[in-house]
Amino acid sequence: MFPIKGRLRLVGSALGISVDKDLIICIDNFYNISTFEKDSKVIHKALQLSKDVEALHHFSKAAAVSHETSKIAAGFAKTFKGVVIATTPEIVPIAQLDWQKLQISKIVFSNDDELLATGGEDGRVLIYSAENYQMILGFPPFPDTISSIAFSDDDSLIFMACFGKKAAIFNVVKNTQVAEIKSDYLIEDAFFYADNTKLFCVTKEGYAFIYNIREDKIVSELLLQGAWLTICRKLPGEEFALLGGKDKQLRIVRLSDNVMVDSVTLEQSGITSICFDENLLYIGYSDGVVEIVDTKEAYDEMLQMLQNNDLKGALGLIQQKNIFLKTAHEYCEKLESQWKEALARAIDLLAKDKIQEASAIVEPFMFDRAKKEEFDYYWEQKESTAKFMDALEAKNYAEAYNLVEKNPYLKDTLAYEQVESLWEKTFDACKRLLLQDPHGNLSKAQDLLRPFAIVKCKKDSAMMLLRNSDKYIQADKEYRSKNFIEYFKLCERFPFLKEVLIYKSALLIGDQIMQRVNACENQNDFQKALEVCKLLAAMAPFKSTAEAKVKIIQLKQEFVAACKERKFADAFKMAESYYELRSMPEYKELYDTFKKQEKIALSFASAGNGKKALDNLSDYLHIDCWKDKVATILKVAYLSEFMLNAPGKEGAQEDISWKETFQYYIERYGKDEELKKVVDEMGLRSELDSIPFDGNAKGYLTTIIADSLLCIGDKPLQQHEES
Repeated sequence: MFPIKGRLRLVGSALGISVDKDLIICIDNFYNISTFEKDSKVIHKALQLSKDVEALHHFSKAAAVSHETSKIAAGFAKTFKGVVIATTPEIVPIAQLDWQKLQISKIVFSNDDELLATGGEDGRVLIYSAENYQMILGFPPFPDTISSIAFSDDDSLIFMACFGKKAAIFNVVKNTQVAEIKSDYLIEDAFFYADNTKLFCVTKEGYAFIYNIREDKIVSELLLQGAWLTICRKLPGEEFALLGGKDKQLRIVRLSDNVMVDSVTLEQSGITSICFDENLLYIGYSDGVVEIVDTKEAYDEMLQMLQNNDLKGALGLIQQKNIFLKTAHEYCEKLESQWKEALARAIDLLAKDKIQEASAIVEPFMFDRAKKEEFDYYWEQKESTAKFMDALEAKNYAEAYNLVEKNPYLKDTLAYEQVESLWEKTFDACKRLLLQDPHGNLSKAQDLLRPFAIVKCKKDSAMMLLRNSDKYIQADKEYRSKNFIEYFKLCERFPFLKEVLIYKSALLIGDQIMQRVNACENQNDFQKALEVCKLLAAMAPFKSTAEAKVKIIQLKQEFVAACKERKFADAFKMAESYYELRSMPEYKELYDTFKKQEKIALSFASAGNGKKALDNLSDYLHIDCWKDKVATILKVAYLSEFMLNAPGKEGAQEDISWKETFQYYIERYGKDEELKKVVDEMGLRSELDSIPFDGNAKGYLTTIIADSLLCIGDKPLQQHEES
């Protein structure tokens, strides 16, 4: 449901991410600036601003990347200074920010990158001109460290808040206060929407609230219990927002009513930065991971289902492939247009006691709290619900579970959760009694289990415990002794052992061991990682996971070996097939080596020397992923050679058959605009026009690789031979 298409890894916490035409630009809390190529995800350039200054906090907001101009701004820990860095063509500091009196706590670029705002521990918010990074505006100081700054989309308004729970909105153009926001929360992040009439804020206390600027009041509050929210971004269309915090949840909130419509449990903890680039979403985490997510994954597939009015299928697709499709305008519109009709049909079925059919009809709508409450109102009227509650109150569990079996929707009630909890506690208590004295406490266990022994769905488990108490006791013993291999073997031999709560706890052990595997793999200690995988594979529930991990690690070992033995074709083929290899230092070295050779080859190609260009690319000529690149370089060489040997040009070769020469070119690249331009400059358009075919733009894939395409006399075209 979370369509990750790629990952990057920074050294420290990913404090800032942005994307320009060619590069992904990042900065971490150790002041490492990294640029990655968008297509290959290979690191392009890297620079650490300072190794001596103390690192920024891993949730610091004192770093930002511009939206369009490929700039980075950052403050330094325990100093009032900041710096602006250009990342293209080279990573180099271009200006200092030194107007803050105390350490910078927040930096943000305006949406058009013409302004830069900083806030500090001195409570001041300052505006710099991006033209020369001179300070041009300052606002009245706040009583505490600045925690949040946000520009409106048109950069006319700026929001600012401090740790002292004071917040305000100013007009940047007029330098006047628009509003003072009164709240009891520490605002961590915010954005403007609805044509600058509303402000959405997230707080340290777990609240997400909407402030109406025109009405000068908070109009909606949502509490996400236990969350420390740190960041929020509106999705395109301004109908939904993404919320991140210090936990492992990414939440989607609908802005119209401030309701959380869904959430994703992440692999990493602590979202520190979010960036959109068309359909791609970049999420940075405090551990240095950057995930790249395709928010349009399976979009066309969903549209087809919606055209067929298959809402249930569309919801299943969303849950299986891409949670962000839930925010698609087409999906939301279809839900709204069909809800009233679906609800009317469901109410009719409820009245006829056809509860399952009614639930099936409204199932695709139930993620929406308002719609669920509307349906629940009718649902709660049903007599079976009352009977279920009465049975529980009378401790008639057989009748209660019988009702649940007939009406599965009752499993969604709090009462069902409570009786299930009672069952699990009773079961564990009986295990403890039998562990202390299997024979002496047997009657006590029977008495405790008696209320459930007549419950159809619990009877088998209760009888299994009484008849096989030794197996449960042995399983508990192995679990508490941390003999997990033996524990899981027992569970496989006696499947009834999987029905107890302790089994769920045991499954968490596999996750912990996998973290050890990942740590070893991260340090390139592949042998140790394989040893730990062997341990994991011995536990039945994790065998397939361990085996899959072994394949990846072995693949990395093979890749490293291929790189060391200079088997470039094998190495690149593996890297193209498995994205996991592209983050390895060996791949970076492999890739950088090619880039160096490519640069040299291009210099020879520009001089019309195809032979030397090919000599420099000799290791890559027959590698599939570089064939197009080699052909492009050769195209430069061929065209440059044509110009050097144009008729009447000093030093040009004689007896060139230009018609045949152009035919060789057209066979490889087609009769393209580049050739036409060169031919016109050479004054040979009639020769080109006399060739009746247009060729193939990809013809170079099937023709010989030649140092030169010049056809001189009767000499045939020669295939390139390595020096």
